[in-house]
Amino acid sequence: MPAPRKAGHGCVVQVLAALVFGVAVLMGIMAVFTPWGFYMGGHFHIIPQWSGWGRMHSNIAGDYAVLMTFSPKTGRHMGLTHVTGNAVICTPRGEKFNLRLGGDFQNPHGIDLQGKTAHIYASNYSTFSGSTAPSLDFRGKWNNPDLVLDDGGSLNRAFDPGGALVTNHHMRPYKQEVVPLTLQEGGKSDFNAACAALKGK
Repeated sequence: MPAPRKAGHGCVVQVLAALVFGVAVLMGIMAVFTPWGFYMGGHFHIIPQWSGWGRMHSNIAGDYAVLMTFSPKTGRHMGLTHVTGNAVICTPRGEKFNLRLGGDFQNPHGIDLQGKTAHIYASNYSTFSGSTAPSLDFRGKWNNPDLVLDDGGSLNRAFDPGGALVTNHHMRPYKQEVVPLTLQEGGKSDFNAACAALKGK
């Protein structure tokens, strides 16, 4: 009777060993092709991923909080400076929208992204409505440890005053106001606190 138990333990060990090996291989590949991913924000991360949050103030659409998390992704038509991840934007009403994120950085020399330009775009990925709204577009550059961006007018194309989603994009100017966004390194707790503060206003 004890023999099957030993075999079961052996299978678990083999599966765990395979997972560890797979992660090590993936990290090795990223270290070779996208070493900058381990140094986003100007310091070393053991996992090539960066999270940052910030606030946006629009004179037209109100106040918002944004959280972005991304990591390098390579593949066909992507090059070696593409990132993928997710974002969340919190409206003045405290409503949160989960967004799919993609972007590209200016090709760094080695691991240093300081001063390199960034283009990040994010859209809703609701599987129920089929809508991609809100869609946001940011451009800027790294100023370590922060990522300094502006929205190119996309916030006011996406939201009406008070945080309601725009339903008719054709009836408003393409660019009404450019809103700055500085992302500082941080996670969900920082973002949630900023979101709660918006709702309490």
